[in-house]
Amino acid sequence: MEALAFFLAGLPCVLVANQLVVRLTTFEEELVDEGDARALPWQQGAWPDRVRWAILLLLPLAMAVAASRFDLLQAMAVSLVVFALLVITATDMLRFRVPNAVTYPGTVVALAAAVLMPDGSIGDAVLAALLGGGVFFLLALITRGGIGFGDVKLAVLIGAVLGLPIAYQALIYGIVAAAVVMGLLLVAGVVGRRQPVPYAPFLSLAAIVMLLAQGGAFAPL
Repeated sequence: MEALAFFLAGLPCVLVANQLVVRLTTFEEELVDEGDARALPWQQGAWPDRVRWAILLLLPLAMAVAASRFDLLQAMAVSLVVFALLVITATDMLRFRVPNAVTYPGTVVALAAAVLMPDGSIGDAVLAALLGGGVFFLLALITRGGIGFGDVKLAVLIGAVLGLPIAYQALIYGIVAAAVVMGLLLVAGVVGRRQPVPYAPFLSLAAIVMLLAQGGAFAPL
């Protein structure tokens, strides 16, 4: 029954998430025009709406899984994190944007949950956040923009949510998935060599899967 209740509660949350994504991706200076060489196929025409809804409709399903695997308070916190990560997935897919308005509060909430939840581990959360952010900061410097500073802040959030060693695994899986998928799209001619790669969707979805499957710093299984 709890899983069904969380699924039904997730439906209006999808509408809220949709409005948030639309607001975060329609600032004039952030728009990617159809003629822009940076634009990816799913950022043009009717695709953005389809992509946005396809991503956000994962929220009720994820919330139902959370309810079936965690205690009530933990499931609520997990659902809030999944909400944030799916919003980030959509904004980066559509506009190469990882909004501070989501990553900063999300990190604070994750760290607070690690302190307040009975089985939370604030030590693991802080250490993973620092290590994840540090590694991605170095990657951002080495790749000279190949990995953006938005991805650095997302790595901090994922570390705070998952703790060690799960955060490390999720980030590795996300990077590998991005390389494989974008490599296949490159071979297929869907994207070009000089087009930017949105890493946040891969990192966020990997984090969601690992959180639901193995738990995290504030919601151990």
